[in-house]
Amino acid sequence: MNNTRSKVRYSRAPSPPGLEEAISDGTVKAKGKSSSHAEKVFEEVCNTDSETDEDSTISDIGELFNKARHLLCPTAFHRQITYLYAERKLMVFFLVHLVSTLVIWSHFALRKLDVQLANVPETANRYWWKIIAPPLEFGSMHAILFQMSLIPLTMARYTISSLCDSFLGKILPLNRSLRMHIHLGYTMITIVFWAVIFFFVFFGVLCSDGEQAFCEKFTEEIMITGYCILAFLLLVGLTSYFRHSIPYEIFYALHHAVFIMYFVTIAHTLDIEARTVKERSQTFKWFTSTLLFYFCDRAAMHLNHKYQTKVTGSSTVAGTNGSRMIILKLKKPILFQFKAGQYACLRIDDIDNHWHPFSIASSPNAEELEFYIEVHGKKKSWTIQLWDMLSEEKDISNIRKFVEVMGPYGTSLAKTEEYSHILSLGSGTGIVPVLSLFKQHVRKMLSLDPIRYLQELEHREIRLNRVQLEMDKRKGCIAKKVYAICRSNQQVVIGNQDKLEASIRKDLIRHDELFNLSDIRTNMAGLRKKADQSTRSLYGIVLLCLAPVFGVVVLGLTISWNTTEVDLAPGMFVALEVITVLFQAIFGFASLCVWDSTSISNYIDLVFCLVAPFADWYWFIVYELRGAKLSPDEVILASIFHGYMTLRLWSRAVSPRHKTWKKHVDATGSAAANLNCLEMIWTTRSASQASKILPDILSHYNALVAAWGSHNAHKVCRVSVYVTDPDLYACTLLDQEFGSCGIKIIYGRLDIPRSIQDHTLRMIDSHRRSYSLLAFCGSPKLAHEIHRSKISNDMITAITGHKKHQMEFVSESYGGPPSKSKLEGKAQTRPDDENKQDFGLNSRSDVRYESPNNSFSDSKTLDDMSFI
Repeated sequence: MNNTRSKVRYSRAPSPPGLEEAISDGTVKAKGKSSSHAEKVFEEVCNTDSETDEDSTISDIGELFNKARHLLCPTAFHRQITYLYAERKLMVFFLVHLVSTLVIWSHFALRKLDVQLANVPETANRYWWKIIAPPLEFGSMHAILFQMSLIPLTMARYTISSLCDSFLGKILPLNRSLRMHIHLGYTMITIVFWAVIFFFVFFGVLCSDGEQAFCEKFTEEIMITGYCILAFLLLVGLTSYFRHSIPYEIFYALHHAVFIMYFVTIAHTLDIEARTVKERSQTFKWFTSTLLFYFCDRAAMHLNHKYQTKVTGSSTVAGTNGSRMIILKLKKPILFQFKAGQYACLRIDDIDNHWHPFSIASSPNAEELEFYIEVHGKKKSWTIQLWDMLSEEKDISNIRKFVEVMGPYGTSLAKTEEYSHILSLGSGTGIVPVLSLFKQHVRKMLSLDPIRYLQELEHREIRLNRVQLEMDKRKGCIAKKVYAICRSNQQVVIGNQDKLEASIRKDLIRHDELFNLSDIRTNMAGLRKKADQSTRSLYGIVLLCLAPVFGVVVLGLTISWNTTEVDLAPGMFVALEVITVLFQAIFGFASLCVWDSTSISNYIDLVFCLVAPFADWYWFIVYELRGAKLSPDEVILASIFHGYMTLRLWSRAVSPRHKTWKKHVDATGSAAANLNCLEMIWTTRSASQASKILPDILSHYNALVAAWGSHNAHKVCRVSVYVTDPDLYACTLLDQEFGSCGIKIIYGRLDIPRSIQDHTLRMIDSHRRSYSLLAFCGSPKLAHEIHRSKISNDMITAITGHKKHQMEFVSESYGGPPSKSKLEGKAQTRPDDENKQDFGLNSRSDVRYESPNNSFSDSKTLDDMSFI
């Protein structure tokens, strides 16, 4: 084993005069300069006039964008609609879950109400209490069981990772599975909380009235198990709420008390009465299947996706503000295949037997797994013990033997085969998944010939434009196409949207030429009206998101009311018929008059629309003329019928509005099938953190520059770093270390709308059409802000006549917000003047145990540079 250790302490010359003053107002930009001779020669022969023309064109379009943003400022209502549109996939799931819970609650409450009406005499004490309270409690119990049946599915990490690219991944927010899990848990706690209060009030009032049977209920076996369920649920709920304030190991152990709660819940309805004479609704029927599925998922994780591996290298980086970070490199197991944005769990038996999740920072096609691990917590935390193990001056071959990896899990950050350009943003340690995507892109570029690749990109751009022009001719709903055929006029398929956007653009340009106040007001009124017309489709999509929720209501009530033993009132069947016809009308309008008919599924929708009146006529005969319910076979057919409509509405409501044809145009094996350009933006509050991760970014970017030249490298990869550390001296030290590197470092806040707009402007200037991805990793709060800015940018892009440039959004948010102390850290310790030359942000200790066998020609260069 090659066990070498080298300690590096960064030091640079003192910062230039005035740097701290410039940092304080956020105007410092440390832009990289080329160092290689080849780059300098290339830059000297580069045509600067073309760059000036490009900047001029972008400036003109940018001025138009800014004018539209200023004049057409959205209202608060419009911003709320924009938010709902941005979160429509999660919103539809929450609404579907809500109405499903209500349907289940009403189904069992109705059954209990029928029993109470039959058994409770009208002369009974507190008659209405005894009629209403038991149905409410019975319905709540089954609503709770419904949550318990869904929660194990959100915990099946292996299954979620496998389904992220399937049809379910398109309609369900699987990348937000943690958010779904938390939502289900808090929903269950809320129902239990109110049900318990109502239960004790009901039984307490009747007990105080002298009814001894209700007093005895408090000490029966079923009540004791109920107390245990409540205790375990409160334990899990409270530790989940304070999960960021307690050690991870304690939270992880206490959270598993939920399984004890499941088993106690099974025993809850197997009390002495159920074991003797009374028939109860058994709880195990609800969640046993999903709980067993979860155990199968866990077994697959531990038996098929657990690997033992070796440590190939490590770096321990200590900041002068007290922060510490471990860069751990493991040999990648042969069967371990992951995608950029996924995470893995690590376990080192010498520390403890718990699994700890970390995002993977290495490229998917690299021979190593790389993890950036922040060291924090108390003295005996897992990260501190790992730090002590790696930083000690001794042979650490023991951890090479016992490091275990399990995974990968989570969803991929981006499907690079579907997009031509990606704008990736990371905040804080959220840069780690983005780094994986960045390294993957750089490694692919290093395996290509730059001249040939850029030429193939031009040819692909031509083919892609031709395909999309032909597809534009075929767009249009079924109703418009039929009307065009009947009128023998194919131009009817083309709408008036292009004319409207051209009119808006013309009015924006001439706005500055108006001097008369009346003309300005008239022009503004016309602009706002036209802008509202051009963005009206946004309102329609948000309304369309309610259609699948309505479909779940129809489907649920059809099953519930036709399978219950309760005799329903005639008016209930009339209401069911009305909402069924209304739902089918919504589906018919959307499928025939809204959706583009470019696939066979649209014509299957047409068949369902034609069959719907006959199905309604038959159901009307059953309900009204026969006065009966549907048979089990008829319920199944009705469920399939309405289920298809609901799934179609669901998938179309949450799917992207525009389709990319990139992967269909790309020829198999073509170099141009790769991503055109990746732009990576990292914003961090800590200059020390930036100093820890920047060497890894630079090693890859400099390798690309060395192979492609700075000009060509800038065409396929852009890197920007924003540092918002309030400590001016820390920023000075960072500039001393990386002020002359090959990437752009800006000391100030990231202007999110401006960054998204600049990306769009570059697409408009260089491409006729583009299909980009905006990918973000970081806090959920910042993800919402970025998503809103993206939607606002989309609106401005559309109303200025550039709707052919589309952008999709995806975000990943693993873990939780860091503690306040972790964010603030300590101020940099300012040394004496005579020692300032030898002072840096971090001291770094690098260890290389063995070199992995890499599979492509430039990987050796990257591996060597990453430990400089």
